[in-house]
Amino acid sequence: MAKIDDVIDSLERLNNEIMSLRRSIVPLLPLPPVAKPLIGRTAEGLDPIIADAYFTAVREVIQSVEDAPMNLRTNLIEPARAAPAKIKKARTKAQKRNDNLQSRAFKTANDALRKNNGVMRKGVDQKMIAARAQRELRKLKKVAPKRAKKAIKSVRRRVKR
Repeated sequence: MAKIDDVIDSLERLNNEIMSLRRSIVPLLPLPPVAKPLIGRTAEGLDPIIADAYFTAVREVIQSVEDAPMNLRTNLIEPARAAPAKIKKARTKAQKRNDNLQSRAFKTANDALRKNNGVMRKGVDQKMIAARAQRELRKLKKVAPKRAKKAIKSVRRRVKR
């Protein structure tokens, strides 16, 4: 990026020449004699400070752009490679069963509290549907283990025969 540095240096030299030209024009301006020294001192004092701040900022921006690929690699790519992949936790049989029961509970609650076209009945809101689904879920959880036990018993009976 040496070309960019050369361009910035030439622009800085051009800026210095323009500032010196402005300082030399101040005595020629049709201003009251009291104002000319003030304008001259302001031009001599502030202009170099502003120019220096500007060109320093430009150089810093260009330097950060030049360093961007390296920073991307050190801050993003290498840590991602170093960190092991997270293993997705397997869902248990009980969690899957609960999801199935909850799905059934919401289906029955929606069937009870919604019209055939899917709109909620008058005076019913989503909160009521969720509360009813929770009640249904509690009932299903009580009934489901009993059914499972009965099924196991019936299988054992068949095996004994």
